[in-house]
Amino acid sequence: MPKNKILIAIDEPNWASVIVQTLFNVVNKEDMEIILLNVLETSIVDENYFYSFPEKYIKHEARKANFAYVEELLKKNNFEYQFIFKEGDAAENIVKISKELDTSLIVVGSHNKKIFETLFLGSVSYKVSRLAKCSVMIISSKYHVHNVRKKEFNILFAVDRSGFSKYAAEKLPGLIDIERAKIDLLNVIIPPQKVIPPEAYIYTDIGKIIDESKHVSGETLDEIAEILEKKGISKIKKVSKIDDPASSIINYAEQNSIDLIVIGPHGRKDLSSLFLGGTSMKVAEKSEIPILLVKK
Repeated sequence: MPKNKILIAIDEPNWASVIVQTLFNVVNKEDMEIILLNVLETSIVDENYFYSFPEKYIKHEARKANFAYVEELLKKNNFEYQFIFKEGDAAENIVKISKELDTSLIVVGSHNKKIFETLFLGSVSYKVSRLAKCSVMIISSKYHVHNVRKKEFNILFAVDRSGFSKYAAEKLPGLIDIERAKIDLLNVIIPPQKVIPPEAYIYTDIGKIIDESKHVSGETLDEIAEILEKKGISKIKKVSKIDDPASSIINYAEQNSIDLIVIGPHGRKDLSSLFLGGTSMKVAEKSEIPILLVKK
């Protein structure tokens, strides 16, 4: 059976080691082939650039020494890997190479820029998460990695009624080490008061709506848990909350020693999804805990 290909985008060497170690802590190395990609960002994106300027190629090759620790980590843990160096726009190169190599997952770091900085000044992790065809793991520069591979690791899988959550549940076992994973399933119910205008309260039974929402939430959790159980995941906890989705996900992760947040994003690329919703993007922007976007 062919191995899953993972593209890890790295830049600053120390941070690169954090990214690789974080990934190492949650995947099954027997199923993975690693591609390390380092892009020197310039305004020149011509594929023939290195051939026209050989001194650039020599300088590029010399940069490999900066990532010696990363390579040593991969070798020590018997990962299959290759190293690719490119020059040009980082996000464009990451998405392009991922498509060419048919990767299952892209791993990229995030500097946790504010939302308007992300939009107007640009962010590699933001662009990749929106444009990549495969799943994307985003690792914050503020994340403190566990340098020792834990016997078990904790996943917070935030789910809703959509087919995207069901798809994520189907695909998750191919992306992480299910034998070591403990999964907390979280479904967040938006408070009715957030969506029902005050003038309609007199005609609305808020208590009944909440009860019905809790019932639907329970059905959602049971359905996703059943999918995961069929995939061989047995350590599952089901949690339902009434709150703002993004805030609830981040707070739960921080309070329960979560190692990885998993979301099946809805895949919208328009601005309305960012300003009117976009739970996955809000979590990725604010959370210091790694987030895995299992894309459909």
